[in-house]
Formats: sequence, structure tokens, C-alpha cells
Amino acid sequence: MATHEKNLDWVQLLRGVAALLVALTHARYALLNTPELPLANSIFVPGAMGVDLFFIISGFIMYYSTTDSDGGAGYVARFAIKRFARVWPIYAVITLLSVFVLSGGIDYFHYAANRLTFWHSIGMIPANPHYLPYFSLTLVVGWTLEFEMYFYLVFAASMLFKRLRWFVLASWVLLTVILMPLGERGFDMNISRDLGYQVGYMAIVTSPFVLEFAAGVLIGWLYHQDWARFRSAYVAWHVAGLGVAFALWASYSGAVAAHGPTQWGGPLALMVLALALASKTVHLRVHRVFLWLGSISYSLYLTHLLSQGLVTKALTAAGHGQFAHTWSYIFLSTAVALAFASLSQHYLEQGLSNKVRDGLLKLLPKRPAAAPQQAAPVPITRRA
Repeated sequence: MATHEKNLDWVQLLRGVAALLVALTHARYALLNTPELPLANSIFVPGAMGVDLFFIISGFIMYYSTTDSDGGAGYVARFAIKRFARVWPIYAVITLLSVFVLSGGIDYFHYAANRLTFWHSIGMIPANPHYLPYFSLTLVVGWTLEFEMYFYLVFAASMLFKRLRWFVLASWVLLTVILMPLGERGFDMNISRDLGYQVGYMAIVTSPFVLEFAAGVLIGWLYHQDWARFRSAYVAWHVAGLGVAFALWASYSGAVAAHGPTQWGGPLALMVLALALASKTVHLRVHRVFLWLGSISYSLYLTHLLSQGLVTKALTAAGHGQFAHTWSYIFLSTAVALAFASLSQHYLEQGLSNKVRDGLLKLLPKRPAAAPQQAAPVPITRRA
């Protein structure tokens, strides 16, 4: 494959925008039971598509970051450890904090049902697999991370098959997402449909959300094919612009209006594909503000509900509770959420994830050092 531009700033842009859209989607709940709610819904509800965008990007990055995989157990173990350390430690901390900020504090644990829900949440297992796709978790947004961890698990397992990895991955997705549910619901991409499996985790395994992850992997594969490129910068810019325009139109016009590969996921996958291929021909410049937003996107996604809860409590305690149900609250809570996420990313996400990653990597057998190459013998030139 010929070398091409490796700049993935556009991915950081998409991550940041996706997290911000989700935060705004939840902030609109401040206008519940007010005449402003219909307008807020029309503006902010499509922002929930940020979840679908995260799934597509996840598949793309997993392909992009593992093109050098040798299929060995050591490589796969390191991949799994890095992904686990990136996602779980801060998720566990924020889940515990959410109990004290959003769920009444220590009293939450006085009820057996709540304790069971908490341990399911920490273990990334659906607490209520029949409440799709949210699973009734302690930290509401944690449901997406349960899908994310499943993606990592399946992708890591497929790498063990080396040259057959893509065949195995595609076969597994076909079996679990298409063939197994086919007899239960027919061809139905509704992510809220409960198939009634006795094993609750099957709600994740058979979910159409997996197809969004698979779409990201496919886009990653196309990105790495030298033939899949635009020869003209003029064409590349137009395709990138049209991809973004189509995704925005489809989402905000109501042409698609829900999670899933046949709803928000479809136009978003086309947008990501357009940007990925265009970026091989032209440089998609991203302002540093959006790069920063992308860098804090995971913390913003995890912590924005806590930030909103703290702002509401602070306004109420100050005797200004009426402002917690206004448009200005959406602005204030989002500004606080961005600041809180930045602090979380700097002091918690990076530090904690790195410590967990390094600690787990030390448990793996050390890779043998490469044998030193012997210098070629210097030919002896005889003098006459």
C-alpha cells in the first residue's frame, strides 16, 4: 500500500462533536414540563446520533490501530489490556460518583435491587437486558460502553485467527446479528426489540448496533486500500462536504430519527466513509479547539450528567432553582460540563488509565529482544 496522509484530526473532530451533541441532548431535559420542550426536542434530540457515530469511529480506529497485528496471543493481550484500561477504570469511578451525585448517596445501596444493578453496571453486564438498549444501569450512559467492550472482545478474538481474521469476524457478525435473530423477528434492525433470550448478554451479542461497529471496520479497510482514493482534490472536497451535508440533512429533517444502522447509523457511516477517503487526498484541517474537544470527548461523555446534576443542585441551594428550567441552564450546564470533563481527562482519565494499563502489561511475559544483527564482514583488499 502506498503511503498516504496519516492525519486523523477529522476523527478527533467527530469524537468531540459527538460527545457535545449527546451532552446537549441530555441538557434539554431541563425544559421538561415547559412550553419550550418541543423546540428543544427539535434542536437537540438528533444529537443522540453521537452514540451511533462513536460506534462507527470505534470500528474504524480498531482497524486502523491493528494493521500491524501478527495474530499472536501477546499482541492480542496487549490490545485487550490497552482497551480495557482506556475504558473501564474511569467508567467505574464515575459510576460510583453518580450514585452520590444523582442517586441519593449511600442510601442507594440500602436496597438489594440497587446493589445488584450497581454490580451489573461495574461488571459491564446488562442489569435489565429486556430494557433495550439502555439496560437500566446505575450510570445511564454506561449502556454504550457495554457494547463498546463487546466490540473489543470480538475484535480481539478475531485477531487470533491471523489471515482468517476478517473472515471469522464477518462470519460471527453474520451469525449473531442476522441469522440468529432472523427466526425470532425476521429482518428487523430495531435496536429496541427484545428477543427474550434467557442469557441477558445476548441482548448485546445480537444487537443491530454491532453492524455500526462492522461498518467502521469496513471503512478502515477501505481507508488502507491504495486504490480507494480520489485522484482529484476537487472531487475529494466535494465528496467530504456532501457526506457531512447528507448526514445533517437526514438527521435533522426527520428522514432518520432513531439509533441503529438503518436510522442515524446509515447516513453517519456514509459521512465517515466520505471523510476517510477524502482525507487521503486533501488535508482536512481542524481547529485546535475541536482537537481539544476530541481529546476530552470520553470524559465529557461520562461526566456530563454529573455536571448537569451538580449545576442543578447548586442553583437550588442558592435559591435560584427556577433557572434550572431555562435555556440559560443549558448554556451554563454545558460550559460546566466542558470544564469538568477537561479536569477529568487531565487528572483522572489519563493518570488512572495509564497506571492500570502499565500495571496489567507488567503481568504479561516480556517479549524476547530481537537478536542483534551481525555486521557484514569487511572485504580485505590485497595490495599489489
